[in-house]
Amino acid sequence: MSKVKFSFSLIIAFFLVGILSTAAFAKDPYGLKPVQSGLGLSVPFTGNSADSTDIKDRSFDLVLQNNATVVKTYVAKLDATIKATVAIPAADITTGTVYTLYLYHTDDATHATLLSKSTAVVTDGHNGAMLNTNDPTSKVNADGQTITIDKDGNGKINANQTGFNNTRKNRSGQKIHGFYQNNTNSCASCHQTHTAANGESLLFKDGVYSTCSACHDGTTGAYNSFRAVSKDDVGTMAGTFNVQTAGHNGSLHEADGSLQISAAPGGNHTPVAKTPYAQEFDCASCHAAHGAGSAGENNLNLDPMGWGTIAYATTSDDSKNGKLFNNIQIVDLNNSGTIPTTESTPYILVKTTATAADIGTDPTKNNFWWKRAGVKSGDLVIQTYRWNNTKYVPDYSLWLRELGYPYKANTLLKDNTGNSLTMDPNLTIIWRDAFAFGSSVANIASATVSIGIDVETTTNIASLFDSTPTALQADGKTPVVDANGFVTYKYGFIPDSGTEMSKYCSSCHVDYLSTTRTDNTGVYSLAHRHATAQDRLTCIRCHYAHGSEAQIMKDANDKSYYDLTAANNVFDTATTTGVTKDTNAANALSYFADPNPSSALKRYTGMSVCYACHGKGEQFLGNPNVNIDSTTHAVTGDWLMGGDPGTDRTIITK
Repeated sequence: MSKVKFSFSLIIAFFLVGILSTAAFAKDPYGLKPVQSGLGLSVPFTGNSADSTDIKDRSFDLVLQNNATVVKTYVAKLDATIKATVAIPAADITTGTVYTLYLYHTDDATHATLLSKSTAVVTDGHNGAMLNTNDPTSKVNADGQTITIDKDGNGKINANQTGFNNTRKNRSGQKIHGFYQNNTNSCASCHQTHTAANGESLLFKDGVYSTCSACHDGTTGAYNSFRAVSKDDVGTMAGTFNVQTAGHNGSLHEADGSLQISAAPGGNHTPVAKTPYAQEFDCASCHAAHGAGSAGENNLNLDPMGWGTIAYATTSDDSKNGKLFNNIQIVDLNNSGTIPTTESTPYILVKTTATAADIGTDPTKNNFWWKRAGVKSGDLVIQTYRWNNTKYVPDYSLWLRELGYPYKANTLLKDNTGNSLTMDPNLTIIWRDAFAFGSSVANIASATVSIGIDVETTTNIASLFDSTPTALQADGKTPVVDANGFVTYKYGFIPDSGTEMSKYCSSCHVDYLSTTRTDNTGVYSLAHRHATAQDRLTCIRCHYAHGSEAQIMKDANDKSYYDLTAANNVFDTATTTGVTKDTNAANALSYFADPNPSSALKRYTGMSVCYACHGKGEQFLGNPNVNIDSTTHAVTGDWLMGGDPGTDRTIITK
């Protein structure tokens, strides 16, 4: 397939964990998502439970800024549903300008605490960047502007005017990536029904990369995959793709279709033709253009690599990774069944009965997923179990359900006559957590299960590995449990979601998923690995998903380039001038540049993440030659910090 290649300045378009709207990439607690309304903006948001306690008095300041310049501040009050909408008129906006919106409580006079942040842009009926083409055919629009028709050189007129924002915006608020309305016009934002430039997907650009880049290159107000590194990027979910190389030693995923997935380290480098590893690696290899996942903005593909459409087999390296299990083994613990002690297939189903402890108030004993779904004591449950190299354990990867074309990845629970129980009123199926409950569990006699992956996260990367409770009891150790029997975690931690993240990465890097550091595991090389199949040590604790370089990496104390170049820090560039300022910037860059020119998408420079985790052990702090006083860094003056990478850090003292 031919591809339209962008200049090196673009480098790559492998979306972030979150490409849904013109707002921030990750889940926003206030839901601040501006929508173009005519040539103005409509900005809805929702308050939280704390706001609802004084709803009559609680008001908000919405600040519209053009870079650092405040254009105007709007005041809004919540209504009875704890919601508000701010209308920004066309008179306050210049079309084509990307604005930033900041939300504060009005009683926060100095705007010290930012509640939410988003970007927005208003276009005047078309988006020039989406219409770039070498074809000279042009037209004059209603405003007298000459517009080049987007034909991508295929000689076919774009009758749908795909790429024109008003094709979608004339039904205000409709989304491109999911949340479709029944009168949707969103399809025309990416597809041409009869005159497409590319393949069976009917894309309006020549290839997935080019189609995605048309919006996500920073020109439309959608999430900018090519944004420059900034202080805001440090510690974000997926890094950046505007990676510099000279002096920065950057690296990134090459998602422009120029590589096959078989290029992935830890994967199958000699794939069977037409199997997943033989596919091109592009944006859609990881992200679902039509929306997916329990956190809608993430758009992480629920079935990366398409394993859920491939029947598990043992005949080849690729097929044995398939996660479609026809006539999967069912074990009924209520009828003298026993869980196998040796592996037959990677996944089985287990029938059991929920106990009072399973849905109780003790979070160390209750089943988080069953309790969240409303399972009651005595309910019959059927649950996915997976083999973890030692035994079968409960697994909460989602069950895929595909009722539309191509009808390959589908989970079916059937009775003894082969009839589907999906719509049975006495069966509740929790698709995203891979179990079902209710009296009709007893009638499940056979099943086909298609396993996918669902990563639940928040805006903070630590939510995938840090289970620090927000409150402790008087003993300083036991978490406070709320009225529903749940612990509230500081970073929004959800049990097993970190493990799901590692499974996600290992869809391609299959060898890197390990349950223990003491056994050699993997499919293609059998090697010792970090134990990544756990919440505490997930792939993205050490790596970005997109791109990394000196200005975004950190040292062992979680200090970044921007931390150490701030005023009064060792590489101060904020208050110094002339050659000193330039020298400090260069020294800071040298300090953070990874010694390996291919930084392997690292969050931390060099091997500093190893020292951050392991440097607090006996061989370091307990060594008389490396006592606490001499752990002060010779360059930065910082002592080695306690705590784990990515979490709150404290100075270690004797």
